[in-house]
Amino acid sequence: MNTITDSYQQIFANKQKILVVTSHPDDLEIMCGGLVARLVADGKTVRSVKVTTGDMGSRQNKISQSDLRNAREIEDTQAMSVLGINKENNIYLNLPDGRVENTVENIGKIVEQIRLFQPDLIITHNPEISIVRFDKDNSWFNHRDHRTTGQLTFDAAYPYSRDLLFFPKHFENPLAKSWACDEFLVVDNYGHPDSVYMEMTDFVEKRVIAQALHKTQYSRESAQEMADFFTKSWDPEGKKNFETFRHVKAD
Repeated sequence: MNTITDSYQQIFANKQKILVVTSHPDDLEIMCGGLVARLVADGKTVRSVKVTTGDMGSRQNKISQSDLRNAREIEDTQAMSVLGINKENNIYLNLPDGRVENTVENIGKIVEQIRLFQPDLIITHNPEISIVRFDKDNSWFNHRDHRTTGQLTFDAAYPYSRDLLFFPKHFENPLAKSWACDEFLVVDNYGHPDSVYMEMTDFVEKRVIAQALHKTQYSRESAQEMADFFTKSWDPEGKKNFETFRHVKAD
């Protein structure tokens, strides 16, 4: 394995506002929980946009959809607090879990957040593949909502959030303005030529605590196991923790 270096300063030194767009509560923690904690500690502002409330993710538990939704919102609010994201920057678009569609209307919901927040960089899902390959021994399905959310977010960033004639009602809010964001970190891109690594050794505990607060989904032990798997695997010496992304900067 090649030597891994921390790309944090290279990418974030000149950035202040980072938008994270995910499909479900708990996606952020798994995708970039350590990085988000590091960004907040570094004085950056992070806004988390959840496309759904994850109210169909009952696994094998018998629970009503409304009860699960309420539980997941409480869990997510607690987890975001651990990572340093305040209520103002914890946004739910309330699209139906498991049925996120790539429509212009849904693009507009993300466009509105881009225009209101005006991010310097966006972190989101990989829209391109159905099977994620981590290494020669580990692969998994890329959730349909994840694929669609990634595509919605890229479409929202260009050209819709820039061009004034798309969704003109957004500009009735004086905080909204035309915005073009051309830089992304995309998750679930392991071994990609554009891969970058963000050290989060000092923040892995916050990542685990935040993920474990999603009690309808994880135990503390499973959250620790996921952190060990996703972040230590990329350090040949096993002494540091890194989260992995594909860095995209469009022309």
